[in-house]
Amino acid sequence: MHILEKDIQFIKNKWLPWTGLRAVYISWSNSAKKYPDIWVDMYKGIPRITITREWAGHDKHLRRSQLVHEGLHVLGMKHDESIGYSTIPSRDSYSKKVYRRLI
Repeated sequence: MHILEKDIQFIKNKWLPWTGLRAVYISWSNSAKKYPDIWVDMYKGIPRITITREWAGHDKHLRRSQLVHEGLHVLGMKHDESIGYSTIPSRDSYSKKVYRRLI
């Protein structure tokens, strides 16, 4: 798996407390697609975030804002372009705003 220790620490120290969750699974996909490069689903009642090599190649702030994006899904949010919550990272200002508040 290609996730840096500092990203794991972000998940443990910031992401989990923010979501109110006690656990999250992180899994790896060998997908070579550019999109999607990260997604969330439920596995045995616990959110599972799947990441790819494409995701791992992003700078730390984009990686972590994408983790926040998936956390918003876990919390029940649906994409909403009117508030900037977009599936397209370059247009996802909402997740970036939440991320900046976390750090």
